[in-house]
Amino acid sequence: MPVRYTLEDLSIATKKFTTKIGQGGFGSVYLGLLPDGTQLAVKKLESVGQGKKEFKAEVSIIGSVHHMNLVKLKGFCAEGFHRLLVYEFMANGSLDRWIFKSPKEGLLLDWNTRFSIALGTAKGLAYLHEECEAKIVHCDIKPQNVLLDENFTAKVSDFGLAKLMNREDSGVYTMVRGTRGYLAPEWISNQPISEKSDVYSYGILLLEIIGGRRNYESEESSHKSHFPSYSFKMFEEGKNLEINDHEDGSVVDAIKVALWCIQDEMQVRPSMSRVVQMLEGISDVPDPPMPSESCPRPYTNYLRWSSRESTSSGVSNRNYDSSTFVSDSQLSGPR
Repeated sequence: MPVRYTLEDLSIATKKFTTKIGQGGFGSVYLGLLPDGTQLAVKKLESVGQGKKEFKAEVSIIGSVHHMNLVKLKGFCAEGFHRLLVYEFMANGSLDRWIFKSPKEGLLLDWNTRFSIALGTAKGLAYLHEECEAKIVHCDIKPQNVLLDENFTAKVSDFGLAKLMNREDSGVYTMVRGTRGYLAPEWISNQPISEKSDVYSYGILLLEIIGGRRNYESEESSHKSHFPSYSFKMFEEGKNLEINDHEDGSVVDAIKVALWCIQDEMQVRPSMSRVVQMLEGISDVPDPPMPSESCPRPYTNYLRWSSRESTSSGVSNRNYDSSTFVSDSQLSGPR
């Protein structure tokens, strides 16, 4: 079980929270050092909403979750209004530092390493969805929440305050949480979410890993700016090299897996265990459904919603339309 730290313990370990190493929707992350030399990542939570009892109960569940592709929750602090989570420190930081190419540098990681990261991330999510006592829906899969150890092993992070679901639940309503660009359509259309909402976000992440570019880039020409839409078009036209310049069977299969994951209809998306099987070559990867003339290309409305400049810091309820925005790092607070 996670260790319970006092606020003073963590204040000393982080030198009064002086070295900030990350920022997320729920709060800031600081570097900590225990007396025995162990490095820690200490996250100070903000606007979490849970009371102390609920927070400790949830931490106990998350603390019992162990998988090589999940960042280990080592401890917590719950004093007064203070809520802190203590994670193992990851030497190579978050995935977004390593996969996005620039005109000068190109891709920072080779394809084999990126594929290994994609597969490891899928395995971590499959474990959360299908092998834990409570079904855990992450709700915020993105490159910043995939951390890399010294060997570039992928570990999913920030699942400590995700949505817990009963095994018999097929879907659940909850306040909007997540990050613009990675939200599944059901978040936007006031539908119940499920583990398939994570599958969608993973599909967007997988495309970013494959192509080495962000899902939306405003400086691109209009037909290339939204990478998921562009990827669908290029795959439909047989131009896979426009998505990734490697003529490799694993690249083509990965593209198909990603396009399966980002289907608008939740029930069409594969489970994460099926995603793992397809990536590993255990299961065949059929061609994903393509948009028809009678059905607009996926993301048409979503692209209009996500590409405009955000003018508000977040959303307070589920009843909003395409003129309402979520900031790039926005996460909901209380459930």
